[in-house]
Amino acid sequence: MGSRDGSSRSLSFRRKSLKTIFYILFLSALLSALNIIFGWSSREVIPDFLKPYSDLILTVNPYLVYIQAAVVFALGYLIVNSFSNAVYVYMRRLSGHPTAATVKTVVWASGIAILLIAVTSMLSAGPWTALTVGSFGGLVVGFATQTVLSHFVAGLFIMLTRPFKFGDVITIAGQTGVVKEMRIMHLTLETMDGSTEILIPNGMVFTQIILKRRVIEMPTLHMHELKDEIESVRRITEMK
Repeated sequence: MGSRDGSSRSLSFRRKSLKTIFYILFLSALLSALNIIFGWSSREVIPDFLKPYSDLILTVNPYLVYIQAAVVFALGYLIVNSFSNAVYVYMRRLSGHPTAATVKTVVWASGIAILLIAVTSMLSAGPWTALTVGSFGGLVVGFATQTVLSHFVAGLFIMLTRPFKFGDVITIAGQTGVVKEMRIMHLTLETMDGSTEILIPNGMVFTQIILKRRVIEMPTLHMHELKDEIESVRRITEMK
């Protein structure tokens, strides 16, 4: 069942990736075609094969930049959606739905901000205006995803550094339990009696002091020998 789900997700990821690439290629071809057909500002420079359409070309040419900006925004929106969906499918192979959905939202918001910058630049509003729009978009995305990104980055560092492992008994932020699961966004602890699961955001895990208990296991053979020695001493003491 697990292998079937994995293969279906892999196939879905390839499909969405190919869809994204198709949108990008189609956008490039469409922009090039518009520029080749309507990118002429006077009759003298219009190629001979387009001479019969000179009036239409000269009518559309002043509005070409707006048409191209609209095309970029429409197809760019489809590209951002398709790419964010592909990222979601890929993340589902590594983590659960909540984490994958969060990463998808971050990617989508970042893509929309970049798209707005591109459209603003195309409209010849000037580099400072484009930079202002981009900065505002970046601030909005940054404030909206600040907490999410902090947990995400902390989760990556925790998985790389491995300050604890599965089965360790640790105490974080006053919560003690056995490490059950380490995900991108949170750490899951299980209480000693197994009755409760504790979810701690990775941002908190990364900044808190972690107390890790050492479990010293004495071999069973040594325990039996120790018990035998204690019993022998007890008998000798009773005989005296």
